[in-house]
Amino acid sequence: MRNLILAGAAALAFTAAPALADHHMDGEAYAWSADQEAMYDAWPADRQSAYDRWPGDVQQYYWTLTPAQTEGWWVLTDAQRVSIYEMTPEARAQAWAQVAGQIGPDATPVAPSASASASTAPRFVSKEVSQSTPAGYTSASGENLPVCDSMQQDGCINSWAKNKTGNRPLEYWPGQPASEIPGKLPAKKPGS
Repeated sequence: MRNLILAGAAALAFTAAPALADHHMDGEAYAWSADQEAMYDAWPADRQSAYDRWPGDVQQYYWTLTPAQTEGWWVLTDAQRVSIYEMTPEARAQAWAQVAGQIGPDATPVAPSASASASTAPRFVSKEVSQSTPAGYTSASGENLPVCDSMQQDGCINSWAKNKTGNRPLEYWPGQPASEIPGKLPAKKPGS
């Protein structure tokens, strides 16, 4: 048993060694040139970490960009970078033309957020919503409440509560929904 565990550990060590050899090339399927490696090493830490978060294909695509495109690349967010990569070549050329038209001497690179992740998941935000009432609407109250019917379920009162007609509500819980109970139930709990 001990030999089996040692053999497994040795196999893991041999497979993990190449992956640990170059920490910033995780998931990549191509070899960097010496110039590319020097450029990467000269980047600030935030750019290096942003680059490391990109999918391998997007990392490889980065090295095909022109100098003007690389300037625009760092102004974009990670989601925009991935979407440009996923475009067809024609749409990609059009997108780069738009990016070039929008960036100028005052363009600033987007700083990656500390909570940025490899996937661009949606961010859900909750906000209060209030609905305004129509100008001529006045709410009914007390004796003025209309009786509820199939066309009006809000701003109305049960017919039994208003004038003791219609279905009388139960004064107890019968143990299951009324839709599952055959026949009529007594208004007061049996045996009480």
